[in-house]
Amino acid sequence: MSLYKTAILSGLLCLPLALNVTADDTRGKLVEKRAAGEPTTDLEFLTQAIACEVAEVKCAERAAKNASNEEVRKLAQNIVDEHKKIREDLMDQAKRLKLGVVEGLSKEHREVYDRLAKLEGKEFDREYVRCLVDAHEKSAKMYTKWSKEAKEAGVREAAEGAMAKVQSHLEKAKKLQATVKE
Repeated sequence: MSLYKTAILSGLLCLPLALNVTADDTRGKLVEKRAAGEPTTDLEFLTQAIACEVAEVKCAERAAKNASNEEVRKLAQNIVDEHKKIREDLMDQAKRLKLGVVEGLSKEHREVYDRLAKLEGKEFDREYVRCLVDAHEKSAKMYTKWSKEAKEAGVREAAEGAMAKVQSHLEKAKKLQATVKE
């Protein structure tokens, strides 16, 4: 009987350790998935998309004021106007789904904004357009995915609308990139 009790007691004592390892493994997988930056739910998509739109507008507002190239200024102002509309559409979906969203800059977006703030003239133009192309390539990929995979119809529609504008901006930014490299 004491051998039986000892076996049960040792099994019970090891159970929290086994559960802890399983929980750590699960947490590690969740962290890895989030580290890749890919949203996995409509709510995560909305949160990430709104953060990107806020950053896009902030950087474009700076470019509309500070760019030395007239074409960069025009594109930046167009981006301000259209991305504010995209952000509003996404915010409407977030409100509908009762998702609270903070509209500040994320650490990553703050770093880009701060880097741009230190530049002037052609250097600013080149870096802004480079950032614009990078951001719009990532956004186009995200919006394309969520325009097909979002579970909520309103979220899908918002992603579709954003996708068309982002792809148009990406084409314009790539053309402009060739001229500001000179």
